[in-house]
Amino acid sequence: MMTSFSSEAIRGDDIDKVLLKWEPKAWRINRRIFARPETGHNERLASSLWASLLEEGGFNVQMPFQGMETSFFAVMGSGPQKYVLLVEYDALPDIGHGCGHNLSGAMSVLAALALGDLPGIEGEVRVIGTPAEESGGSKVILAESGFMDDVDLAAMIHCGNATAVPFRSLAIDAQRFTFEGGEASDALMFFLHCLDMIRDDLPEGVSIHGIVRHDKGAGVDLYIRAPERDLLERIAGRVKRCAEGASKATGSFLGHDRFEPSFENMLPNDSAENLLERLFMLEGERPSAEVGYGGSSDIGNISHRCPAVHPFLSITEKPVALHSREFALATVTPLARKKLLSGARVLARLGGKVLGDPPFRDSLRSSFDRSKKKAGVKKC
Repeated sequence: MMTSFSSEAIRGDDIDKVLLKWEPKAWRINRRIFARPETGHNERLASSLWASLLEEGGFNVQMPFQGMETSFFAVMGSGPQKYVLLVEYDALPDIGHGCGHNLSGAMSVLAALALGDLPGIEGEVRVIGTPAEESGGSKVILAESGFMDDVDLAAMIHCGNATAVPFRSLAIDAQRFTFEGGEASDALMFFLHCLDMIRDDLPEGVSIHGIVRHDKGAGVDLYIRAPERDLLERIAGRVKRCAEGASKATGSFLGHDRFEPSFENMLPNDSAENLLERLFMLEGERPSAEVGYGGSSDIGNISHRCPAVHPFLSITEKPVALHSREFALATVTPLARKKLLSGARVLARLGGKVLGDPPFRDSLRSSFDRSKKKAGVKKC
């Protein structure tokens, strides 16, 4: 039974004891998921393995969740305070776990099991399996459902080459432009030349790249990224006007839609990030003080609904390209096993602070409100 809790209670031997109890099983599952990678919304083995382990640890598990076959929701405890650990487990086609979701998911589940075993924790520990981060973004569905709106903090760790706390993922739109009839191929070439001119004058942090398609007419799938949503929409407007001009100039019909959900930029939470920096330092890590922009993730959408953090933890001794087979191999090394414990320990200690320290929870919400106001985000 979870009762009154002091945030100082999860230090030293207590946390290590419960982590070491569950670590062998978490490590074995990490290796099984690595050996049998599954792409987005096909992660039947991975999701069932994590759900079963959480059930073994005493969590109440619901699966499927939010209408997604390979998503799950696990919860332990009760009370108004809520700490959510997000679990990713999808792989990349032909590459496998080049983004390290097998290992980062293991960190989240291991931290949850540790919190569940610690005596005296008050509140809810929630674990949510979030499939298809690489190809569709289940956290977009989770955010839009309103399920996260009363959460005190949502957290997960991303595997990388360096430990960085103030990581900011970029907002992204995945837009498809197709030209049919008339001079469709000329329209596409006209459009691509216009994009080249736009790219010569893009603000810092903005990028446009894509893949040309010839399956139906002549077209291109574009990914447009920017640090903030309003800037992204302005750039996307320029891109669309270029496409419309190309269509009119060549007498072709323009088709336009989104082929993947839009991801929001990651909103900062200074209160959580300051604590995370200290927790990583206790693990012997040296977090980068520089705010890093790069890539996009659906956790950005979560950060617009509740306080959220998404730090990077280095799992390599030297730089290895993300989204590569080499990085996938890095998730099952002896160093990776050490980092599994480090990451889980950080997430467990963070959760203890969230659940046991009312002033800290207030500071998380204040930081969240400030970030939303600065970004011009409407209240949920």
